[in-house]
Amino acid sequence: MGPPEPSPIVRVLNRDVERYHRWCTPSILPGQERVEDFYASDISISAGFFGTLVDHTGIFGEAERFAAAAQGADRTMFSVHGSSGSNWVILRMLALERSDALVLVARNIHHSVINALKAFGLDFRFLPTPYEPRFEALLPPSVDEVLAGLARYPEALAVLYTSPTYEGLAANTAAIADAVHAVSHHAMLLVDEAWGGHLHFHPQLPSSAMAAGADVCVQSTHKLAGGLQQTGLIHWREGRVDSELMEEAYREYLTTSPSYHLLASADAAVRTLAAEGGRELGEAIARTQELKTRLRAGLPDLDHLDEPAWLAGVVDHVAGHDLVKTTVGLSRYRLSGFAVFDALVERGVVIEKAGLHTITLITTFQLGADAVDDTVEALVDILGGEVLPGADREPMTANPFSAIDDRPVMHPYAARRYAKSIGHEVGMREAVGKVAAEHVEVYPPGIPLILEGFRVSEDAVDYLLEARDKGAPIVARDTSLRTLRVL
Repeated sequence: MGPPEPSPIVRVLNRDVERYHRWCTPSILPGQERVEDFYASDISISAGFFGTLVDHTGIFGEAERFAAAAQGADRTMFSVHGSSGSNWVILRMLALERSDALVLVARNIHHSVINALKAFGLDFRFLPTPYEPRFEALLPPSVDEVLAGLARYPEALAVLYTSPTYEGLAANTAAIADAVHAVSHHAMLLVDEAWGGHLHFHPQLPSSAMAAGADVCVQSTHKLAGGLQQTGLIHWREGRVDSELMEEAYREYLTTSPSYHLLASADAAVRTLAAEGGRELGEAIARTQELKTRLRAGLPDLDHLDEPAWLAGVVDHVAGHDLVKTTVGLSRYRLSGFAVFDALVERGVVIEKAGLHTITLITTFQLGADAVDDTVEALVDILGGEVLPGADREPMTANPFSAIDDRPVMHPYAARRYAKSIGHEVGMREAVGKVAAEHVEVYPPGIPLILEGFRVSEDAVDYLLEARDKGAPIVARDTSLRTLRVL
């Protein structure tokens, strides 16, 4: 017998990844304490004398207490399932409290929230939120929109939205928290803060959800808070949140074989941010500003998400923006965001996200000194000769999310159940106006454009077909989008 076949995954990790400037997750803190040898030190729950994650004892309880104090929470639990798994935990907590619970959710929520709502049979209503076509961005809900939702559905057990958004927009969480707690004696404010694990550690950044008064938030430590992929945290304030039910939901979901190495990474990342976050994030903010200044000079037709005039116009929805994110609109250029993404990869640059008319870069802790120079040079090379004449712009879909508004025709859980018995497949164009029996999204960002139980809009179909034709990663039963299953 010869040697084992080499692993392509091992090869890529060992040889290929470091060749790229990575303006994408994970953002790893270079100076954090590291496990010396993953293979020699791997261990399981059999070594319970070190403590166990599920009962918050030993080294794990110590880590949780430190993280809670560092992030301004009463309680914290660690996750090796990222914020996607953490969303399942907090929605399971709601289902344990009240099986008929109603949740008010913003339209910008991640598919993990939708999937958990379906799985637990929780009733929900969408809060109406505006869409900005130039940046392909759903804005966070305003205080008035949240209050209108609670006035219409005073029985709602929770309000849930994403902040910061994928593009870097932060909600008015402090004002929303005050409003929710003032008008309801029971409603909880839950924030999917997957992109905000770093916010608490630099004064120039928007307030973190815990500092702003949210009852619960979930974070992906690997995104912008320094940890390895899959690491996450669940924070909450005791009072409106039943800690016993939260722990029960956590026990139900938690794997019995958590990676101690991932947990160590999350713990070390929090401790490094608590000690050195001001300096590390200050450097990342400065590098982001350098990138934006250079892009404005080299590519003056880009639309920048952080333009003061635009931000002033959305102040009811946006309290600030993440200073280590760069989102730019490309509608003055012939190339789609997906084409730009591919062209950057060919030049040794990987960015976080592309859309039809946008790209998003995150300034990770591990970027090298030449990252800005090389990236600006690459973008100028790619886009410099692609400007549309005069003041022309590529046509943009008004709002591909508009059909999924407020309540469904049929709960997505029921629509999914009936999909096989009364569902049938039709062409995508023929599906417009019909009730969907499946959900379809572009990933990233992972926000469904078509959702079971809701009617299919022409804008959503137009956007999806154009995205498919321009190389977007489609998540659907039929990724070619030739057909859609409807009721």
